Amino acid sequence: MKYYLIIGYQLLEKYRKFPIVRVRLNGQLVDEFLCDNEQTTEISVQRRFSKNMSGTCFNKTWDSIETSKFMTPAKYKMIELDATSWPDKGELTIEVSDNNSNYNNGFMTLRSIVWITPVILIRKDIHDNISILYRIMKKLRQELSRSGYKWDGPNGLETRATWPGISPYSTREIDRESFEELHGGGEFTLHFEIRKKHKTYILVVDSRPVKGYFCVDQFFLAWYEHHTKKCFNLTERITHCVDTGQYVDTGQHS
Repeated sequence: MKYYLIIGYQLLEKYRKFPIVRVRLNGQLVDEFLCDNEQTTEISVQRRFSKNMSGTCFNKTWDSIETSKFMTPAKYKMIELDATSWPDKGELTIEVSDNNSNYNNGFMTLRSIVWITPVILIRKDIHDNISILYRIMKKLRQELSRSGYKWDGPNGLETRATWPGISPYSTREIDRESFEELHGGGEFTLHFEIRKKHKTYILVVDSRPVKGYFCVDQFFLAWYEHHTKKCFNLTERITHCVDTGQYVDTGQHS
């Protein structure tokens, strides 16, 4: 099975030369490149809702659109990998070197700072086929509806993996905390677990157990639309029964 490893990178501040980024999978070097991007870009995604409230003596329907905007590095590295011989648990490391400053005698006036985001690991066949992603989005929303929107409790978001990767805009607090260290000066190394779940390999930023279905944040949808020039046009149809007080997310697309 083929996978894409996608790494966004940007040099926020530069001192003399571009740093070097090395990518290792289970200790083996798979790629090396210069962090030669100094530009950010804005990406966005629209989330459409069709809501209906109905009851014995009441029926109201309205549509709304929510736009989410994000800043992200303008360049990314896309590495194709063969997962045929991968173990169920592996490790991804991203090493940043030659990331220097002019620190001397306790003073520093120039420095080099690297930003790594996002880090995405996704099956090639899923990435290349937007219709498969449609079905995944629908399935996840159906599971969310069946769970009664209880993904934020003690056994909720903190035990669910953010798929297909990690970004500072993650819906999970754990992922956001992990990315606080990705604005780095000097030489540093980022560590990620690669874990097999639901018959696919996913990135995990800590060693906690991962339970339930994945979370997919709005950032990935915005990044994918910007990267592929394809639009999801997703509409979430939500029905609220006034008599019973129950909400149902039908998970439908338009």
